[in-house]
Amino acid sequence: MTDILMNNNRLPMYNGDFILVQGIDEIKQHIITALNTFYTDWLLNFEKGIDYAFGMRNEEFLEHDCKKQILGVEGVTALLNFSMTFDRQIMGWHIFSGIKTVYGKLEINETIGV
Repeated sequence: MTDILMNNNRLPMYNGDFILVQGIDEIKQHIITALNTFYTDWLLNFEKGIDYAFGMRNEEFLEHDCKKQILGVEGVTALLNFSMTFDRQIMGWHIFSGIKTVYGKLEINETIGV
């Protein structure tokens, strides 16, 4: 599989062309995108995304939802570890996770829901 590289919601270019990612970097990009998709935001599938509004009131629901989004990414085979902490200053969640993929292991360290 191959995808276009996204960097902070931008599509960087090199010599007038998009930069492509594949393998473990593509899976990591898909996980980050899944964690930053708000519930009902995706036009083609209103069931996709994380319900942060409800999750702010129910941390267990939010943790389950985040794990579900990660495991739903094509190429992800297992979660090795997972933790979430809430940062009141930025009103967002820090997610740390070790993930097993078909290409090997990767780590996610993302701030979401901001």
